[in-house]
Amino acid sequence: MKIIKRLLLGVLALVVLLILSIVIYLQTTKPTLSGELTLTGLKEPVEVVYDEYGVPHIYAQNAEDAYFALGYVHAQDRLFQMEMLRRAASGRLAEVLGPDLIKVDRLFRTLGINKFADENAERFLSTDTAAYQQAVYAYQKGVNEFVKTGTTPVEFHIMGIPKSEFTPKDIYLAVGFMSFGFAEALQADPVLEKIRTELGASYLEDLAVQTPVDAERIKNFKGEIKGTAGDSLIASIHEALELLPVPLWQGSNGWVVSGERTASGKPILANDTHIGFGQPAVWYEAHIEYPGFSFYGHHLAGIPFGLLGNNNKIAWGLTMFENDDMDFFKETLNPENSNQVKFKDQWEELISRKEIIKVKGEEDVVLELKTSRHGTIVNGGIENVAESSSPIAMWWMLSAEPNYALQAAYLLNRASNFTEAQKAVSLFSAPGLNVMYGDVDGNIAWWAAGKLPIRPAHVVSKFFLDGASGNDEYLGFYPFEKNPQSINPPWGYVYTSNNQPDSVEGVLYPGYYYPKSRAGRVNELLAENKKWTTEDTKKVNLDVIGKPQVEVAKEISKILQGLSEPAFQVLIAPLESWNGDNKSTDIAPSVYYNLLSQIIFLSMKDELGETAFKTLMETSVPKNSYLTLISNDNSLWWDNVKTKEIKETRSGVVKEAANKTLALLEKTSGEKVEEWTWGKIHTLTHNHPLGAVKPLDKFFNVGPFVVDGGQEVVNNLTFSLDTTGYFPVTVGPALRKITDLSAIESGETISPTGQSGNVMSKHYDDQAELFATGKFRPMLMNRSVIEQKNSTKLTLIPAPTN
Repeated sequence: MKIIKRLLLGVLALVVLLILSIVIYLQTTKPTLSGELTLTGLKEPVEVVYDEYGVPHIYAQNAEDAYFALGYVHAQDRLFQMEMLRRAASGRLAEVLGPDLIKVDRLFRTLGINKFADENAERFLSTDTAAYQQAVYAYQKGVNEFVKTGTTPVEFHIMGIPKSEFTPKDIYLAVGFMSFGFAEALQADPVLEKIRTELGASYLEDLAVQTPVDAERIKNFKGEIKGTAGDSLIASIHEALELLPVPLWQGSNGWVVSGERTASGKPILANDTHIGFGQPAVWYEAHIEYPGFSFYGHHLAGIPFGLLGNNNKIAWGLTMFENDDMDFFKETLNPENSNQVKFKDQWEELISRKEIIKVKGEEDVVLELKTSRHGTIVNGGIENVAESSSPIAMWWMLSAEPNYALQAAYLLNRASNFTEAQKAVSLFSAPGLNVMYGDVDGNIAWWAAGKLPIRPAHVVSKFFLDGASGNDEYLGFYPFEKNPQSINPPWGYVYTSNNQPDSVEGVLYPGYYYPKSRAGRVNELLAENKKWTTEDTKKVNLDVIGKPQVEVAKEISKILQGLSEPAFQVLIAPLESWNGDNKSTDIAPSVYYNLLSQIIFLSMKDELGETAFKTLMETSVPKNSYLTLISNDNSLWWDNVKTKEIKETRSGVVKEAANKTLALLEKTSGEKVEEWTWGKIHTLTHNHPLGAVKPLDKFFNVGPFVVDGGQEVVNNLTFSLDTTGYFPVTVGPALRKITDLSAIESGETISPTGQSGNVMSKHYDDQAELFATGKFRPMLMNRSVIEQKNSTKLTLIPAPTN
């Protein structure tokens, strides 16, 4: 017995020792936020003052040292994020994560982001003579100094990722990945083409393929400038996106109120970018100062210039333009030569390229990709199938034209007035962006930035185009002056919530614009006749009322009432009294989203199949179509095509949906109606890539939090509709920020979790509760104020030269 006790005590001691060793090791991986570090590559000492939320405020004596320091501290907090992003964009995830990620790698290799990055890095970063090039190289030197000398993030050890230095190509991989998140055509077009060709045009009548007639359109205005002077293809794309471990952009809100309508007399800018939630958070904040330059920005992993931000003169924010910058062309293959496709009256050779995907523990996968004049042939590349006899080529603005995004961001960071900012914005070609702008001179503006192709009048860009006839070819590109824009409008504000811009000279630019719910609500609130303050602006940021949702709810309620089922009264009552509020304590959202999910699933999934249906549901098309479909008693979608002898009706579908909803609500929330609160089934968890493995989820994930919000409300804490009865938040504001141009050095912002991606840092999740409860924190640029609030100072010292 004593021997057993000794053995148990020995085992226990070993376990304790192991745990203690792990804890001690993890403590050594914390970011260095104070003291001194000697680094190779600096010219002069740099001071980095970290504020109470871990935001680095960089004080340098020259531009190159400032960007070197930014690169170093960015990598110290976010190296794993940088690594995952460049691997995802370049199709190199299977190399470290194994064969399950081959589908993701096939998708990105076929899209050609690798090729895009190689070409643009060679085109724009092969020398270091221009100022923006010098800043890029300095930033990457700083990143690579941390790669070489800094502590390896724990994720690299767990996942077996080798550290390697970053190159100019990696910056364009980040640009390409951002653009990919904007390319809704990749998901929507193949499904819409399937509906048109397999089910028939009648099935499209209840879907908002084009802009709905009641869409909230952004008005254009140019005012005076102020101054001081195939199913397998669908399945392959859907499956790859489900496995992708890096979040994508999926919307945003932004607005600027003119100084004539604010209490301060200067414009107020607000922005919240909507991106898939994950951990770490997408944006990295940094404040940079060197002689002649002062800038506070939000940066993406691996990109040295802030994509959102302000200097001492101007401020701006971004949303997704949602313009259609991707088209699919059906090519005609030469029956006598499989390497030729028809164009007009000639056969043209396809250009081939080889992509090699390295796979952990297995042999390499070799992709033979072919390209026509319209782009890469995607079927046979994205799909793991034999070469197709009906090739489909993908044209994408990102890879079709030189990309000046780096130059645009560099110039925008430095712009000191309206003219300089507008010139910078005009350089963006892809992805399409809505840029919201305000300056200390009192100017406000919205520009839809992006290079817009001129399509023939007959072309519907959401269906596959004819690659052989020549009739569907682009006629050129519109000049930037023809892009939708509003400059100092007399109504005193500009805004966008990814909604349709109004026509320019009779042309309504095609795109995947979001429904009127968010845009209509923002427009309604901003039109209030009052002197706006930052506090008023926060209320708009956090608004969770969806008025179009009420219209849909009333239509569902009307159908339920017509069924005369006493059991359904507990569903009808909350729908009838609902004002569209999506608070966590409300009952109506629980009823509404469950019913809506069931109705849409029961009506459409049988025709489309599960994969195509789920793919379509991730686009803006169904969100624009709910009311039209549910209001149409004669819609073809109500009939289940798999039950040939029976013709299903709208009332039958809604009845079945109601019964399923009742059962789910009782299961997830309780038997009493008052227990059906939205917060029980609508929560937010920030999932880390390693959090998918238990028990690592307890260590790396952040949450869950009970939150207000819903689908397509201003505080767009949204989710995928499904039939499980739970609606976990997957997408929402990746930041909220407000800048009053009268106090440009003390704006307010919030991150969904925190500044650092290092799980041992106190700034890993120190903003998560604030975010979930609708709070903001200072965005400071005044050094004396920064140093008064629990700051630490890290001094970066140049290493001696031999």
